[in-house]
Amino acid sequence: MNYAVGIDIGASNTKIGLVTRDRPGHIAAQRTLPTQLDGSQAEPFVDDIVGVVRQLAEGAPIVRAGVSLCSLINADHTGAFLSVNAPALNHFNIKAACEARLGCPVQVMNDVNAYALAEYYHGAGQGVERLLVIAPGTGLAIACINAGRLLETWAGVCADAARIILDPASDVACNAGVRGTAEALCGTAHIVRLAQQRYGRDNPRWRGDVAARDVITASRNGADPIAVAVMAEIGEYIGHLAAILSPIFFPQRIVITGGTSEAGDVLFTAIRNRYATLIGDYMANLALLETGIRRPVEIVKGALGPEAAILGSVLGE
Repeated sequence: MNYAVGIDIGASNTKIGLVTRDRPGHIAAQRTLPTQLDGSQAEPFVDDIVGVVRQLAEGAPIVRAGVSLCSLINADHTGAFLSVNAPALNHFNIKAACEARLGCPVQVMNDVNAYALAEYYHGAGQGVERLLVIAPGTGLAIACINAGRLLETWAGVCADAARIILDPASDVACNAGVRGTAEALCGTAHIVRLAQQRYGRDNPRWRGDVAARDVITASRNGADPIAVAVMAEIGEYIGHLAAILSPIFFPQRIVITGGTSEAGDVLFTAIRNRYATLIGDYMANLALLETGIRRPVEIVKGALGPEAAILGSVLGE
């Protein structure tokens, strides 16, 4: 059997999966290893990746490989233009390094682009022409697909949506130091900030230590009114961001992916309500002009989970 191999290099962990050529969207085998790219040398870690690929393939040929990076991508798509969390990738030709070791063509892309391709072809984005993916987490990133093609403007992404200013009066700054941005107000650091404010640092439930994943889980379970309120506020900000992005990318469907999307109905209700209030009618009327049917933009949760980038990295051109 012939395989494609998807390699999703994240800040903490790298996921490697064999994708069967005769069953698109199916991962035949996979493994995760710690990402070791915080130094200055990337070659040893590439050797580790290739070793895992060969173990998984067990001698079967690899005909294509894809590498997704939590990075801005250079102009010729051979590696990272800027990787804050994996600095050894900066200006390293990972495409050439993998091709030399695997003996097959390798494509390199931004990780959220890989997520978007996977959802477009195999997940929650199926059946639409224009898809917008929003991935809030520690940071925030987006990807847009039009008629099967990724939109890219610079550095392998369509936009730096994390720097879109949602609240000019906010004192909350993102990792780049810009106040009131989508990253600042939708990211996990703000989930923690809001939770600490509302629980109080001495609340016995949290013992002064609040983690975003705990708030997300408590919100999904619906039993904790403070967690529900926090994630509803985050949802309003995400809905605001989606409304700003819509007259730029004209999505027919918006997919929210990443860990924050696990907060459940309270998050998505807040996103949809805010979006509908700000721009819902306008976008539905655009659909009427285009198709003859007045159709609101759908806002849904990603369907494929954390393995999506493995699948998406081997898709595209």
